[in-house]
Amino acid sequence: MPAILKIQGISKHFPGVQALQDVSFEVEEGTIHAVMGENGAGKSTLMQVIAGVHQPDAGELELFGEKVRFANPAEAQAKGVAIVYQELNLAQNLSIAENIFLGSEPRKGGVFLNRAKLREGTFKVFQRLGIHFDPDTIIRNLTVAQQQLIEICKSLIRNPRLLILDEPTSSLSEVESAILFRVIADLQAHGVTILYISHRLPEVFSLCQALTVLRDGKHVRTVKTQETTEAEAVRMMVGRELLAFHRNVVEPTGEVVLRVEDLTRKGQYEGVSFEVRRGEIVAMAGLIGAGRTEMALGIFGSPPPDRGQVWLKGKKAIFRQPKSALNAGIAYVPEDRKTMGLVLGAGVGTNISSAALRRLARGPFVDHAAENDLIGKYVDRLRVRTPSFDQRTGLLSGGNQQKVLLAKWLAVQPAILIVDEPTRGVDIGTKAEIYALFDELVHEGMGILVISSDLPEVLALADRILIMRHGRLTGEVTRAEATEEKVMHLAALGTAEGNGEK
Repeated sequence: MPAILKIQGISKHFPGVQALQDVSFEVEEGTIHAVMGENGAGKSTLMQVIAGVHQPDAGELELFGEKVRFANPAEAQAKGVAIVYQELNLAQNLSIAENIFLGSEPRKGGVFLNRAKLREGTFKVFQRLGIHFDPDTIIRNLTVAQQQLIEICKSLIRNPRLLILDEPTSSLSEVESAILFRVIADLQAHGVTILYISHRLPEVFSLCQALTVLRDGKHVRTVKTQETTEAEAVRMMVGRELLAFHRNVVEPTGEVVLRVEDLTRKGQYEGVSFEVRRGEIVAMAGLIGAGRTEMALGIFGSPPPDRGQVWLKGKKAIFRQPKSALNAGIAYVPEDRKTMGLVLGAGVGTNISSAALRRLARGPFVDHAAENDLIGKYVDRLRVRTPSFDQRTGLLSGGNQQKVLLAKWLAVQPAILIVDEPTRGVDIGTKAEIYALFDELVHEGMGILVISSDLPEVLALADRILIMRHGRLTGEVTRAEATEEKVMHLAALGTAEGNGEK
């Protein structure tokens, strides 16, 4: 097949970072082509160059047989390029329909918004995706996974010839991922070429015909997927063998540091009861929309539950706001690091120390020497790749941003760490580092509650697995008895066997 996209000698430099260096490869027309590499390898930067977000310092692009240099995303869109970013880019106070058609709204007489056509167009996109939402739903009322699907809807109304998907399944359940894969296959069958960024190797080898590996901003290799293996792809990405993660598990015998009893918030979760001990990782599994995040936020007081009890280190406490939970010893690492976790325009050091300033205060002033010691400690411990503490956090790779977010909450030295989707959108190497960090933390006596939609992750990390469905706990399995099938049955059917409710 002819090349629809030729990338020739592309380089891009940011302050303190050489993001891309002389990258060259080709993408065949009508294929699904994966772009892989560790966080910081340059994948997202390259995609943004193709989409007109950044202009290269050197090199050129040839698209559909024509040399192009896009000054902005609008020019790229006009040429048939669409991109779906890993980080959500939706107007939170507008409806689903208004977001999907933002900038190209149907109008009556060229002036007034035609809401009937807006809804009709939205339903057509939903039909193509096989999803069902009310087009008038305000975006802020959707889960992160649901918002990801709306991002994909936005890209499809422009009928792109080249579609870039940056970690599209990072916050989707298996069911929602299956919907996306069906849409991708349909798009490919209709001649759309897809650039697919993912750290999930089974996805890449199932969907893609070719893959390109970047490492440290340089092109390593482009190869057809049928001519390589997952193990070889890992070696290309990290430059070494990466051993599978195995926790050094010990039977948790510590005190119960968190106990939740009959926690309920109408319409979100009901009658949730469980406990977490010192030195234990408890994972909470379930399909998207099961109420896991809402329940965890209820523990953290954001917002508080309608009824139920929380005990922290044996003391009864219902937290009415996050500040109270934090002061008591609970830290919450949110799923959406961009809007809820980090100030991307602030420096790495500012983000890391922001939650611990109370501990660093000396009267009305912050002890800056102690602050720098704290920042340095966690930059080193989590191996944050940054040229300086002052580097804008938004300029770091997704994996390094996630490390900064974890460092921010570890710096308060919590008794309980609640982590929502801890490895969403991070590469294999960073994922292994985060797993090893959690293992260290529980051996130091911390209790960790992990919310994850990644079943292999749940099975690798957890001492016990709690499964939620429709806002209720449907089961608990130990590490020894857990299998993907058992967890999925409890999440989807409410039973551990395949003969539950239909």
